[in-house]
Amino acid sequence: MKIAYLVMAHAVDEQLRLLIDRLLEDSRSSVYIHMDRKTADLKWLDSESRPNLHILRNREIVNWGGFSIVRATQNLLRMAVRDPKNERFVLLSGSCFPLLPSPALGDALLAAPACVAVWGKIDASLSRNEGLGRYVVTKAHPLDVTFINPKRGPLRDRLWNMFKAINNRLPYERRVEIDDLWKGSQFFVFDRALALTCSYPPNELVTTLRHALAPDEIFFTTLFVRRQREAGNRLTMTGPGAHVQGRHFIRKQTPMRRTWRQRLAGTVDLRRLTANDLAEVLVSDALFTRKCTPDISRAIIEAADARYHSSRGEVAKDWASFGKGKDSA
Repeated sequence: MKIAYLVMAHAVDEQLRLLIDRLLEDSRSSVYIHMDRKTADLKWLDSESRPNLHILRNREIVNWGGFSIVRATQNLLRMAVRDPKNERFVLLSGSCFPLLPSPALGDALLAAPACVAVWGKIDASLSRNEGLGRYVVTKAHPLDVTFINPKRGPLRDRLWNMFKAINNRLPYERRVEIDDLWKGSQFFVFDRALALTCSYPPNELVTTLRHALAPDEIFFTTLFVRRQREAGNRLTMTGPGAHVQGRHFIRKQTPMRRTWRQRLAGTVDLRRLTANDLAEVLVSDALFTRKCTPDISRAIIEAADARYHSSRGEVAKDWASFGKGKDSA
């Protein structure tokens, strides 16, 4: 059995190289890279020649909050399911990083069931275009128009917030079915059956979510929930503010201080890890963490490898305890 790591990246940088190198330390790993088509020069990535590293050529222009994220993820899934040995499919970003050494990580993923952090069901009675409100789906959100996407700069961010406020009050809604839509984290660990379902989903779901706000948070979560229900499995909810989302640790905190220059320059990344976060990250239930810099990734490698090997040089064997805040046996 093999593990397919699906990496959605926006930059060919040192952090991406560290991630690829770490994942490919396990012979059971294959890494599939989708590089945002806005990044024209693939640099060293274009000349990498490793049997388990696959670079997608049918690249999408990926825009924050748009359906282009779903299409790019599906392209990764469709490529990965071609290998019949792939049994786990793990979605990552280029700034994610594993919290375990590769052998322990692979064992944990192959032993664990499919996983998505489910926040809740889209509420048909909630007239809002945020959270679980139905306007997230029933209003049109033109986020795949790259020029106006709020992540393109501070001015566009302010214009987008104005548009959202106006859009929320306009007397229209798209006629789509929202009775069985679920929202959660976009990062998943899927088994092969779920990967195939998401690669070739029902047409009605594509039509419903094509103009939704952050449809990747709904598309994959909905298919996961429907599959769990069909299998008779219990569904566990996760609060959107929880630090552990599925198999990912995601730090969400507002900076204590911001200069006037920072306030005027635009939005602040509230999820980027710092060295002060590492102690909490490394004893969490997560297998991966988000928003790493190269320095943080190297610190994780050092700490994880030291924990993996006992003081006597013995390799820890209790993979189930790794990443769960317990000492290894």
